[in-house]
Amino acid sequence: MSHSYQGLEAEWHDLFWAAEDAPTELPLLEKFLQQVEGPSLYLGSGSGRLLGPLVENGHPVTGLESSPEMIALSRARWPEAPVKEGRWEDEKSKPAAVLIPGFTFQLFENPRRELRHIAEAVGQGGQAYLSLFFPWAELSGDLPAAKWYPDRELDLPGGNKAEMRTKHVILEKKSLLKREHEYTLRSANGNIIRQETSKQTVRFFVDAELGRLLKQTGWKVTNEIYDFGEHDGETVYVTTLYLRQS
Repeated sequence: MSHSYQGLEAEWHDLFWAAEDAPTELPLLEKFLQQVEGPSLYLGSGSGRLLGPLVENGHPVTGLESSPEMIALSRARWPEAPVKEGRWEDEKSKPAAVLIPGFTFQLFENPRRELRHIAEAVGQGGQAYLSLFFPWAELSGDLPAAKWYPDRELDLPGGNKAEMRTKHVILEKKSLLKREHEYTLRSANGNIIRQETSKQTVRFFVDAELGRLLKQTGWKVTNEIYDFGEHDGETVYVTTLYLRQS
């Protein structure tokens, strides 16, 4: 995985996510874990936003996170939720299932290799949970390409403001979305207190390509859920997959 949250990006991640008022993945993860016999490994568990409630609800899940800042946030809020610092590439555990919510799978540079790695980790009959988004807004031009645009803004306790601007380039033939985020902490009177940038390369999948990848790596889809169970139109923005290794 090529991206690790740091600085303001880590500090504000949950605040921006909560402000979106988007559907949570927690019920989908709970439903998935009901059919898993044994411990699960949560890749990219971040600040514990989902890991903490899963452990609190009695599920044997361990987080794996590469960002020390996110781990500190997780351990501070959810001290009972076990989380290990490390890279997935170096992980040697053998869980019954691997959880990759929050679109983390799309940050992997080589999805075929990672699907095989997960298959080796869980073994025959093992399971995996993936959530994937499709960048319709970027592909359709609803968001301007190669230009900064305001993305998020929040009032912080004490009167300061948190701002995020985004700039993206879409490489459609390579199925890649390259994004740059600029995080700005402003005082109540508008002065810049702190400013940081980060970059992400996000891979997206068309149905046929994803189907080939899963077949080539021995995965069978046992359940497919659209838009966190709230899909009500023709366009699917988020697909959640329950997978089993054959």
